[in-house]
Amino acid sequence: MKKLVFIIFSVLFFVSVSCDKVENPFPPAVNIDLDTTIYPGNWSDYVSNEWPDFSVLPLDDPNRNALIEDFTGHNCSFCPAAGEIAHNIHESNPSRVFVASIHASNTNDGMSSFQSLNIGQGYTVQFYNNESLELGAYFGTTLVNSGFFGNPAGTINRTNVAGEYFSGTGLWQSKVDAVLMDPLKVAIKAKVNYFESPKHGFFLHTEVEKLDNNLTNDLAMVVYMLEDSLVGPQNVSNVYTPDYVHRDIFRGTIDNQLWGRNLTSDLIQNGKYYLDYSAIIPDQLVPQGSASTGYNAENMHVLIYVYDKVTLEIYQAIEKHFTP
Repeated sequence: MKKLVFIIFSVLFFVSVSCDKVENPFPPAVNIDLDTTIYPGNWSDYVSNEWPDFSVLPLDDPNRNALIEDFTGHNCSFCPAAGEIAHNIHESNPSRVFVASIHASNTNDGMSSFQSLNIGQGYTVQFYNNESLELGAYFGTTLVNSGFFGNPAGTINRTNVAGEYFSGTGLWQSKVDAVLMDPLKVAIKAKVNYFESPKHGFFLHTEVEKLDNNLTNDLAMVVYMLEDSLVGPQNVSNVYTPDYVHRDIFRGTIDNQLWGRNLTSDLIQNGKYYLDYSAIIPDQLVPQGSASTGYNAENMHVLIYVYDKVTLEIYQAIEKHFTP
């Protein structure tokens, strides 16, 4: 009798577990490095009710999108004009063209007078960060002949044209148009779950599918944190402008992985890659010496892209906002 009861219990347990897997096959079978305390409840409830089922989620975009990385500086007099061009290209196709404003120069350490603080002149907001400077140094000095000869300059999906990744603003529109016409080679689905309390944190769940089998180089995923519509000082045509609107400021990557997480075989399930993240929304940028701090989820968003580790080309980019 005891043996029969054990068999029945085992069968019921197996059926129960199997049903859970059928309902949502995507929660990981093993622990992953997520800050579960971001969720204001029991983690088991999050896995059961909040973890996305990608089989029922549509693609974020079935077309290839464009990313303009605009290398800029708050004391660069010509940079606002370039930023306006990038923003206008985005505005003409807001669901498929994205901008990241990266405060860095083409120097050995990524820093120049364009990015440095100058309290006496009123440039009191530190827009640069360690990762933006690393990007500037890499493209400016490490990657020989990248085309990054000074600010302002930008890349479009880091496509290499005639041996150079960077180009002047006059070519940005045509390069964006070319990217938008390319077939989609890598598809990304993503879901953000943001929780105001207790930590102003979020979970990001992603699914990546390689559509073009001719892509044989290693791929990696990068997630930028961007802050938008921040009013702060800017040199505009050699005029100090204290109330300039800074858009799409690169605040760093959410996992401190500037070159991303490699899409490796251990992340594959049914032929697709699954990567999960957790992070806290940072305080907004404030002037040096200011006692004010604060965050604004409405002005923050993440930009997710997958790129080729050898050629550096970005095959797809999408944005996710924390609030509607």
